[in-house]
Amino acid sequence: MFARKWTTKVERRFRQGVARVLDGSFFSMLFVLAMVCPVAVGYAQFQGPAPTRADSPNPENKGLVGRAPTEVLPGNPIVLHPGDGIGVSVYGVPDYKVTARIAGDGNVDLPLIGSTHVAGLTVEQAQKLVAQKLIDGRMILSPDVLISVTDSMVDIIGVMGEVNDPKAIPAFAPMSLFDALSAAGGLKPDASHSISILRKGVDQPLLVVLNSNPANAINQNVPLYPGDRVIVPRTGVVYMVGAVLHSGAYPITPDTPLTLIQAVTLAGGIGYQAAASDTRVIRTTGTTRREIRVNLSKVMAGKQADPILQNDDIVMVPTNAMKAAIKGGGIGIAIGLLYLIPLLP
Repeated sequence: MFARKWTTKVERRFRQGVARVLDGSFFSMLFVLAMVCPVAVGYAQFQGPAPTRADSPNPENKGLVGRAPTEVLPGNPIVLHPGDGIGVSVYGVPDYKVTARIAGDGNVDLPLIGSTHVAGLTVEQAQKLVAQKLIDGRMILSPDVLISVTDSMVDIIGVMGEVNDPKAIPAFAPMSLFDALSAAGGLKPDASHSISILRKGVDQPLLVVLNSNPANAINQNVPLYPGDRVIVPRTGVVYMVGAVLHSGAYPITPDTPLTLIQAVTLAGGIGYQAAASDTRVIRTTGTTRREIRVNLSKVMAGKQADPILQNDDIVMVPTNAMKAAIKGGGIGIAIGLLYLIPLLP
């Protein structure tokens, strides 16, 4: 009997507690919630000066690169240089076949004629010089001299950057871009498809944009010449942090601008707890970091322009404390505590 009366008393107090909650103890509930489930609001780490036009995440210049050039400079005749390895032979004279390396002073020692200065001459000029010396020394009558460059310290095509085997490729004739990339082991997974070619006599680098469309292969596979340098940069990234479903680094390339909405989509969208109107873009320019505020809610609603992100931008979507508490179950805990308050002595 006593147990039954006590149970009835507890039930009555429990119902009274529920009635108080439903009756309008909203602010009390929020106070208890804040005490029980404190949630830190996420803010951007770096504070910077007020943004200017140059700091805008939606610059007028999108940095798009043009299509591959279809006309390039003609190649030059092969010129011998100190350090080059050469092979010298005379047609019809099996015993006259030698490999040698041009010394630092530009001379090379050859059988029957001794030291001969060949540096600075083209291959054709060097062949005529060796043949004339053989004739003048009455060593071989009407010699047909052939000189081939086996390796060169100058006539190379350098491929560097995000390739599997960066190297200097000996090149004594034009070579296609695809062949040079293949000789360097191909592109790495994080390589950009916007490739720069540095060429002597050309002020601006030649920009080639590779894509998977076979119809564009002819325009992309441009010829390279000795002395060219091929630079394959790394794909840029944008970092998504805060109240997004999948934080991380997402690729961005100069030829394909990445907007804020696209980056948020790649990150799985924003969570319920996001304070979208207080989104920040943290941009690094040289050694300076600037914080640019963006109202993501208005951008997604089409009321503001969708900003274009730049390489190494950090997009910070802060967290709303109340929404985070609701999502984490804090409201349920607070209501449960309010139920128990009437039972406390």
